[in-house]
Amino acid sequence: MCRFEAANFSLYWRPADAIVAPALCMQRAIVRKYPLPPLDLLHSFEAVARHLSFTLAADELCLTQSAVSRQIKALEDWLGLRLFRRLHRGVEVTPDGQRLFDSVTRGLDDISECLAALGAASKAPQITVSASVAFSWFWLMPRLERFAALQPEIDLRVLAADQPVLPSTGEVDVAILFGAGKWEGLEAELLFGERVYPVCSPGYLADHPELRQSADLLDQTLLHLEYPRASAGEVDWRQWLLRQGVNGQPVRRAIRLNSYPMVLQAAEAGRGVALGWSYITDQILADGRLVCPIDKALETSDGYYVSTSARPSHGAAITAFLEWIMAEAKGGSDVRMRSGNASHSE
Repeated sequence: MCRFEAANFSLYWRPADAIVAPALCMQRAIVRKYPLPPLDLLHSFEAVARHLSFTLAADELCLTQSAVSRQIKALEDWLGLRLFRRLHRGVEVTPDGQRLFDSVTRGLDDISECLAALGAASKAPQITVSASVAFSWFWLMPRLERFAALQPEIDLRVLAADQPVLPSTGEVDVAILFGAGKWEGLEAELLFGERVYPVCSPGYLADHPELRQSADLLDQTLLHLEYPRASAGEVDWRQWLLRQGVNGQPVRRAIRLNSYPMVLQAAEAGRGVALGWSYITDQILADGRLVCPIDKALETSDGYYVSTSARPSHGAAITAFLEWIMAEAKGGSDVRMRSGNASHSE
């Protein structure tokens, strides 16, 4: 077996064929498929023509400049044409070189687009959903098993962050946002409104039978959620009591926590009375872990919205998620609260 190497191209032939010139052997081998030079020569040519620099092309291809120069020389020899004019600083593409560059670029673009399409088709569709930590933990996560059962081929990623991440940033496909429903560049659909009422453990209510009306809360241990930044639209104990006509000052020392899961954990442990947001605590009341001691609730004009970028159409995975979460929100509205000495019928 004999071997001939030229311009990173290796050709093997039997001794009986050795009387044939190596160049002719290479030509015969190439004719079997397409009359093309080795593809690595075209790859290097495209990089040099695009950068108009052997040095930059070598950096991109992780080769030495001399190796790239040899490849271009081999391609020019194969074609019998000059592809570049060597200048004092840099190179210039000849008319023949420009014609080849346009053709090679079109071919590589087509191959790249095809590979991207094939790769996308072979991967499971993925969507990213952002929501607050409380919404993700208490409302979304318990329901995701149902979504997975309905859409097992969709890879769902949940980004839990109290600082809103909008679909317009490109980081997420869908965002659950709280507010009035109007965000620039977004389409938003209401999941449910904001409804807030007091909650405590059954044991706490049994130990405080005097807790019967809103004013009685002033003599209870109130569990406060401390927001990371002040906002006029966020409901706290002061706002809730004022809306119930209670203007006094609490008698007992409060407990302040900066995490809503911790607030609810403290309430379930009997440490005091917390404010419950219905989309979270309705189910906890139904489970009997918390009760509502007072038949009063505050409903605001804000709500929780599912939002996407404002565009003519969305992918099938996003559409499937939007349809699913809207159906879940409507189903959740049928949950009826069970409380200690209140029905919350208002």
